[in-house]
Amino acid sequence: GDVNCIPVSSWVFPEDRKDGFYDYEQAKEILFFFINYIGPYGYKKLANIQSKTIFGGMENASAIFYSENSVNGKREEEDLLAHEIVHQWFGNMATEKSFAHLWLSEGFATYLSHVYMEDKYGVEKLNEIMRAERDEVLDFVKSSHKPVVDSVSPYMQLLNPNSYQKGGWILHMLRRELGDSVFKKAVRQYYAAYAGKNADTKDLQKVFETVSGKKLEFFFQQWLHNTVNPSLKLSWKYLSKEKKIQATLIQIQNGAAFNLPIEVEISFADGKKIIKRLMVDNQSKKVDWPVTGKPVSIRLDPKVSLLFEGTVTEVK
Repeated sequence: GDVNCIPVSSWVFPEDRKDGFYDYEQAKEILFFFINYIGPYGYKKLANIQSKTIFGGMENASAIFYSENSVNGKREEEDLLAHEIVHQWFGNMATEKSFAHLWLSEGFATYLSHVYMEDKYGVEKLNEIMRAERDEVLDFVKSSHKPVVDSVSPYMQLLNPNSYQKGGWILHMLRRELGDSVFKKAVRQYYAAYAGKNADTKDLQKVFETVSGKKLEFFFQQWLHNTVNPSLKLSWKYLSKEKKIQATLIQIQNGAAFNLPIEVEISFADGKKIIKRLMVDNQSKKVDWPVTGKPVSIRLDPKVSLLFEGTVTEVK
């Protein structure tokens, strides 16, 4: 079938004919979503092909290869289809200047496929994916000690959670920081500027700064050129006389302090919840929150907006 006059076809093994056509049919709504989200599709056709590949998918321009076991008639690879189709824009049409900036294709393909899933299945689906990918990033960094923009490692080693999941998380944090409409506008503008060309991380930063009117140097520096992620400890005490919470947030990761916003959710016995937003810009931050009574629990980052690990402790 066609999507906006672009022929979309599926090529599957004869014995997988029924399942394969059913599974790959999802490519049409995915293509339609991304044309609307990112901008015009850059090629004359889109073919989705069941094939031999050492990867889950290989985003050849206009003819994507998927592994032979991507077909089972249950439509379980929707996220993979979305990931490879995003690559037609980011990776194929707008390409990074060098492998050090691989996140500009893999981070985009990873995150925008999640944006598609969120649009179709709701924000809880996105949160569930982002939580799982946050764990993968934190785990990977414990042994890797490499920044996302990495010009040192051999390029096959860059196919790692820093380029994919952390790249995706960086876009997620930009979106949370700037808001949905500014984020989408910046993505569209970046694509419009670099379709058919090459870009690096600085180019992306400039576009996001222009569209948002914010200085993002510190953000890009700490998330893309740093080998550690934030590790936070929140300790809190309830003062019944003053009806307030005294809280201290400290950053315990190695190296410099991050500059970041974090939300703190305070829950009470009657089921009421309040969310406080903290701007953290040094190793330690103290804060007092007036409350109506003693909280039953406090948790960090209820809306899954920050790449970090953290603990919360009540001081008796």
